[in-house]
Amino acid sequence: MNKNIIDARNKDCPLPLIMLKKALLENCKGFLLLINNPIAKENITRFLTENKVDFEFTEDNGSYKFFVNNPDNSYTEKSKVINQAPATTGKHIICIKSDKMGHGSDELGLILLKAFINNLKEVAPLPSAIIFYNNGVKLTLKNSAVIDSLIELNSYGVKILVCGACVDYYNIKEMIGVGIISNMYEITEQLTNASHVIYP
Repeated sequence: MNKNIIDARNKDCPLPLIMLKKALLENCKGFLLLINNPIAKENITRFLTENKVDFEFTEDNGSYKFFVNNPDNSYTEKSKVINQAPATTGKHIICIKSDKMGHGSDELGLILLKAFINNLKEVAPLPSAIIFYNNGVKLTLKNSAVIDSLIELNSYGVKILVCGACVDYYNIKEMIGVGIISNMYEITEQLTNASHVIYP
């Protein structure tokens, strides 16, 4: 495929925006971005406008084309953090107690939590640790939809702690694909010493 065409069609949010940012950071002076997600269209329009990146936009039957022109690298240098392994400088901890995010539709909750975890590596600072307990431990299984992102976060220095009592309860010890099978003492210690705790 032509490197000057970024095909983000049929990609869930916020992946089209991430693809756009990476294209800008790879010194693409000009390229065509293709999407067909209306929410992504709004996010991308706002991002390009706020960052003063020149673009033209066309729409045809639910298909959107962004002609992005970035001759002077107007997308600022400080934004290059997204193209690097972010430093683990945060003192906060993320606690995940379910394999879904929020209440209501289970299907939507799974989509939201998957997007949250898959995008953690794109923000800074990273958490010092992510703790999984109760039904959340199932996200650390080898066949989890977020296992690759968790392995990558772990490689950046984010500690992945998996509740041992929960693993035993669900009888999934042999299926864990990332992290340390921990205990409530260590989990309590981590939570007590955190600057703050986030429950997505």
